[in-house]
Amino acid sequence: MKTEIQKLLTLQKFFKNVQTCRNRITVDLEKPSKILVQNIHHSWLRSINGKTTHHFPVYFDKTIADKYAKTYYGIINQHSCDVNQIVYEEKEIEYDVHNKVQLKFDLMIPQSDVMQYFIQWQRYRKYWWSSVTTTPSLFSINDMKHGVGRSDVNIIANFKWGQQVVESISVNSNGSDVSPESMVKNTSCLTCTMGLETAFVTILLDGLSNATKEEYLRLHNKMAPYKISFALDSQDPKVLNTLKELAQLLFHKLKSKELSAWLPSFTLPIQAQVKENLHLGVTYTAILNENTLSKGIFHLLNSSTMLKEQVHVADFDSYAALLCKK
Repeated sequence: MKTEIQKLLTLQKFFKNVQTCRNRITVDLEKPSKILVQNIHHSWLRSINGKTTHHFPVYFDKTIADKYAKTYYGIINQHSCDVNQIVYEEKEIEYDVHNKVQLKFDLMIPQSDVMQYFIQWQRYRKYWWSSVTTTPSLFSINDMKHGVGRSDVNIIANFKWGQQVVESISVNSNGSDVSPESMVKNTSCLTCTMGLETAFVTILLDGLSNATKEEYLRLHNKMAPYKISFALDSQDPKVLNTLKELAQLLFHKLKSKELSAWLPSFTLPIQAQVKENLHLGVTYTAILNENTLSKGIFHLLNSSTMLKEQVHVADFDSYAALLCKK
């Protein structure tokens, strides 16, 4: 894993100010990394909400839950999810990621159905991990460990260089860390916990491990910091200036539809522009050329398949909304 972490830190669009002190590496996050962290957090919240909203009330505040909650309910431990740095600590041939932000969900459930919920939520959480990465088969669930009134299990990322625990799930019938004093008789607490920084690093490592010979960062469309970017293919300065204006117009149309797009500086040759987008994990690159100005047609490159399709500028923002919200 040490080699992979060192390779990860070479992603200049994602990291800056790499500092090494003894056995610890500290690195600051660039804007694409911060967007990726937000995407992970939002996806986690949507996933929890989707599995509970029709069955249990879910609270973000423990005080309110203690006051109004009935027998069965959930609590999302909502902390600040602003991650500006990642800290790695070297341990022999491994690096441990320090998690300052823990995403934790507690669910009070009937004790008589505890194993049913326990197994069900293992499937829910494993499915979520598979749905936000480009290697669905990467994840597995290890063997359960049983104690007195308690059972634990981990979701594991099975990288080729070794296993990494990405999330822990437990059920506890002895009381809850959330509210042990108000544990109702015949009620158990199911807890799902994952480190936001670990999730961030796991998704980036998965993206790098799926890189082709071009070594671009392959991120799932749900997680990609930027869904769409642009590249301009022209040697004529006048045409290039007009294409820049068109790219800016299309960019603002995408932003008006709340689509995450990136507008490059267009100072590089066409192939280098495309490569830069791929290294950023951009899902789609709109390649504009002189034909775009005369006929309104351009090529849209899909980073997952590396195939191009023709799109008309008049339909682009609506079509992009459909593509990016799949």
